[in-house]
Amino acid sequence: MCIVGVIGMRSLTLRTSAVFEELYRLFLDRRGVSAAEFALLAPVFLAMLLGAIEFGRAAYTQGVVSFASEEATRYAVVNYSISETEVRDVAEACLLGIDPGRINAVIVTGPIDPVDNTRSISVEVSYNFEFLLPFLPDGIIPISGKSRGFLIPPPLGAAPAVTGTAVGCGRG
Repeated sequence: MCIVGVIGMRSLTLRTSAVFEELYRLFLDRRGVSAAEFALLAPVFLAMLLGAIEFGRAAYTQGVVSFASEEATRYAVVNYSISETEVRDVAEACLLGIDPGRINAVIVTGPIDPVDNTRSISVEVSYNFEFLLPFLPDGIIPISGKSRGFLIPPPLGAAPAVTGTAVGCGRG
């Protein structure tokens, strides 16, 4: 038994030694290292790039929604006798580059003060934004823009008539 045990131990030692030699040889071999590094880092960089694009979309949408409310308020300030429907049309016309089906509401309030014939107008545009990538937050993110203006009637109390339809956002 003693001899068989020694022979068995010697073959185990030789096999273990051969495994370590093979591992050491693989450790010193540098072929394919850049492919392995690329395989580990490419998904991370790709996720960062696509995430930056998605957050850029969100920032663009916020800018467009804010611009639409501000432009509609400016148009109402210049045209004192404009109706709330026309102001809403201007705000909707200024929502460029976003999905019109996701517009939640365009709220225009503009009561006229009967005492001094002034008008305060408020335009609020809300939009339901949704990320396209699956690894970003799910659900709808509400984005809104709000603008207020104060309208003073033209001199002599006669407001000039608005001709044609409401035109805004740099359109002639």
